[in-house]
Amino acid sequence: MRKISTSGKRVRGVARRLRALERWASSFSDIYYPRSEKGEKYNNFKIPVDMSLVQGSWARIEVQALCIQQLLEAAAHLSRAADRSQGYYRVACIFVWPWVHQSEVTVFYDRDYYLSFLGQTNALKPDLLSQTLALHLPEYFVEHGHDVTQPDDEVKIRWWCIGEPA
Repeated sequence: MRKISTSGKRVRGVARRLRALERWASSFSDIYYPRSEKGEKYNNFKIPVDMSLVQGSWARIEVQALCIQQLLEAAAHLSRAADRSQGYYRVACIFVWPWVHQSEVTVFYDRDYYLSFLGQTNALKPDLLSQTLALHLPEYFVEHGHDVTQPDDEVKIRWWCIGEPA
């Protein structure tokens, strides 16, 4: 369950919550999400965890990495199940580092819209989120990062798109 926590308390049952996230990621196995009749440019799935698990004073980098890895697993399942004959369909994960609770798996149905997220180059090279967190990327996924820090931000904010090539 996705939950915004304002209490600042330590999250209990971390192992149970991580198992639930693992089940959520595996639930995308053999699932194809075609473009609806409304013609959206994308469909997204936010990370279904309590905010305190991945953000804030109680968040641990090991848990953040495990959660991000499960988003990548969900994306890999969606990518493998794709019916490419039905038009443009690309799967990617969008991560906001260090604000992991804003992360999501996105299915893009419009190439130009996807390119606006992915970008042409990795502006943060040689830095890679996958190396920082020891992530295993799905085969053929590419990783692009951009610094989106604003002048009034207290920490560096980096925006990462890890997904299929456009």
